Amino acid sequence: MIVNNKTEQRLLLSYCSFTCIYLPGILTLLMFNENLYNVGKYKFLPVLMILTFAEVIKLLFPMLQAESPTIIKIEQRVSLKTKKSWSKILLSVIKFLITAFCLLLSYYMIIILFGAPILSKCEETMTLVITLVTLTYVPTILHLGLDNTLDVLLRHSSVKNSILVNAIKLNIGSTLLGTWLGAIFIPLDWDRPWQAWPIPCVIGALVGYFISHFITLIKMLPTPKLHRKIHQ
Repeated sequence: MIVNNKTEQRLLLSYCSFTCIYLPGILTLLMFNENLYNVGKYKFLPVLMILTFAEVIKLLFPMLQAESPTIIKIEQRVSLKTKKSWSKILLSVIKFLITAFCLLLSYYMIIILFGAPILSKCEETMTLVITLVTLTYVPTILHLGLDNTLDVLLRHSSVKNSILVNAIKLNIGSTLLGTWLGAIFIPLDWDRPWQAWPIPCVIGALVGYFISHFITLIKMLPTPKLHRKIHQ
């Protein structure tokens, strides 16, 4: 089964447009409701649930296409013509939870190695870790599947490059880069309340997540073809 490349571009364009609309709206509401300083606490978890729900909604976008294609890996969808048994579904859920837990530990250890408090401010550190998992792991596994997600996270060359895979890689890289850049503001002697750990890192992760979608959105925009008539 071959999917039109233009169809994939339209789907990815709709994905990124959706993110570039709702994410700034959420951040704006947090700012006006004076909840921006809660992004480093467990009070921020409902917002992360909204972000996860938004990614699930994106899975319905292919149904709106006339061709009814899917941007998820085609080989997996073709091989799953038969209905999954409950045992296979349970096994997939277990794999998902184990992978998510391992990624949580990995992010936590990396953040600690970069200088985060080890014993104090565990709530703040865990909130940052959960934010990173939500922005990097959840979209990847929803749109690529578990096997391809592991390949992307571990940077294996076995995963085939495609428009979606490249967009996911950009999303992961931009989110992590935004987190790292956000940490630069914490040690500065400005005495601002938003410099408290890990508010700049969480905001940086969200900004990086948004920028990656905006860059992909620009790339997916149709370029007008200029037809020039040459008069001899």
